[in-house]
Amino acid sequence: MAVQKITLFEQEPLDLVLGGKLDHIEVAYQTYGELNADKSNVVLLCHALTGDAEPYSTEPNSTGWWQNFMGKGLAFDTDKYFFICSNVLGGCKGTTGPVSINPKTSKPYGSQFPNVIVQDLVRVQKALLDALQISHLHAVVGGSFGGMQATQWAIYYPDFVDNVVNLCSSLTFSAEAIGFNHVMRQAILNDPNFNGGDYYDGEPPAKGLAIARMLGMLTYRTDIQLAKAFGRATKAEGQYWGDWFQVESYLTYQGQKFLDRFDANSYLHLLRALDLYDPAVGFDNIKTALARIKARYTLVAVTNDQLFKINDLHKSKTLLEQAQVNLQYFEFASDYGHDAFLVDYDIFESKIRAGLENANTPPASTMIDFMI
Repeated sequence: MAVQKITLFEQEPLDLVLGGKLDHIEVAYQTYGELNADKSNVVLLCHALTGDAEPYSTEPNSTGWWQNFMGKGLAFDTDKYFFICSNVLGGCKGTTGPVSINPKTSKPYGSQFPNVIVQDLVRVQKALLDALQISHLHAVVGGSFGGMQATQWAIYYPDFVDNVVNLCSSLTFSAEAIGFNHVMRQAILNDPNFNGGDYYDGEPPAKGLAIARMLGMLTYRTDIQLAKAFGRATKAEGQYWGDWFQVESYLTYQGQKFLDRFDANSYLHLLRALDLYDPAVGFDNIKTALARIKARYTLVAVTNDQLFKINDLHKSKTLLEQAQVNLQYFEFASDYGHDAFLVDYDIFESKIRAGLENANTPPASTMIDFMI
């Protein structure tokens, strides 16, 4: 089924948290499964940094980013739930972003696209659900950047959401992680083709974007997984200053592959939105914000996650407990590290099912699944 599109904020613009406005926001979204009679089986899926509106594809020779997790009888059971997933504001996969046409100039927004943060993204998602006449969510599920969105949903709309499932995401980004993002941004900003963000009439900043993606890939997997996959194996036709080792060839491939599906300006904006996420924005402090959460909250952590480090997940768990959130927490190790929530189905399947259960359980933060 083709991605669906809708235009929102046609009458009144969206006031962005950091200033500026956007109107006539186009949103790309997709749905899966069947909506039941009382509309009580709706699950919103929030994608990670470079995801899109299609976690699952029905097209031949095409796969979604959660392809192996969705379907009849799987963790995201399309026989049981009605799933909605939309591309985020600022993205480049159908929803209004820097590559979209600015109605004031009839050219891509480019450098004129306003700064957006997670709170803005969530308000656009809420406007989409309102337009679809969805008045309640059984659950909001997200991994990584999507986990931040899921958390914000429970804060902004506490009576709208029954369950939150946050996979591999702390409540705020660490200094180290912000540092990684800074280096990635500098690779793009210093590409000679960047042109201040207005590169759509010429060559894109491909080299900078590819380098940024290569660095990002090193934070998504673990040293264990890279050692198993590549070790110190070299290429038969390796270049001394290029892809001499197989792991170098893998990173080069990932960087080049990324150019076919993502826009550099979107990458910059969404990386910064990731850095800036703070549940306390608009509230007195983070405890006040978290205390608004009424949903049952499932937090899943990967012990050897290289991006969202386990100490930050432990801090998040403590903050949620202090705010008396109804919490269940799982922790385990995976060779896949941060990417585990996208690929390690055998481990994540039971945790996702536990998060989607509609049982009105008491706080369960002691339900820790240590598999270290």
